[in-house]
Amino acid sequence: MPDRYMPGYTPPIVSFMTRRAAETHAAFFLPHLRQGLKLLDCGCGPGTITRGLAARAAPGEVVGVDLETSQLELAQQDPANPPNLRFVQAGVYQLPFPDAHFDAAFSHALFEHIAEPVRAAREIRRVLKPGGVVGLCSPDWDGFIFAPHDPEVEAAAKLFRRLQEAQGGNTAAGRKLGTWLEEAGFQNIKLTARYECLEDLTVMGNFLCDRLERAPQQDDVFARGWTDPESLARMLQAVRTWEKRRDGLHALAWVCATAQA
Repeated sequence: MPDRYMPGYTPPIVSFMTRRAAETHAAFFLPHLRQGLKLLDCGCGPGTITRGLAARAAPGEVVGVDLETSQLELAQQDPANPPNLRFVQAGVYQLPFPDAHFDAAFSHALFEHIAEPVRAAREIRRVLKPGGVVGLCSPDWDGFIFAPHDPEVEAAAKLFRRLQEAQGGNTAAGRKLGTWLEEAGFQNIKLTARYECLEDLTVMGNFLCDRLERAPQQDDVFARGWTDPESLARMLQAVRTWEKRRDGLHALAWVCATAQA
């Protein structure tokens, strides 16, 4: 099955992605960067993390790649782009670069959405110089915290996970990053984990509701028996109620991996 970014690229989803920055979402990788190195960002999306990486690597060449045209257009149009940064349309399975071209490679929130993560890691290793460093970061939904407890909110999260798994993704990708890197031939693998707590719960509320509202048309969830109209309506209402609670919490579990080619 061809890989497809399951959440899609609607305004709530893009808004969720553009909140990311190198200082927050690539903090584990920044100590590995130095001025002048060549760096690749795989699955760069709107480029908000890539720009921060490019600032650290300047004047070295930094390239962000993504398959989605709309995301590349957003990335390319940002006036904050430094001169050492460019964006290229490409997928992680076939990177349009020669062997041993980059000193470092990075990827945030990509490997949970692809069906062949080891193949992708091997391709990243191919374009890295010997001893080059890779940094990957993916969530692990088993570690997500929704508070206070609400069975309908948790049902919404479970349905989202089912949709992602059906598209070839892996919602427990975080804990598997090290294994995938090892199978791809990387060495000196190190794993860390962190929690990201969203101050504004409507960010996650919009993210979940936007995708689940499209599920009946895009994924035949009713025909498949994954839910029914009444149950889906209850989930969506519960999420909208939860996101307004002053005692609410959503904590995302991220696993970060570094390794050497």
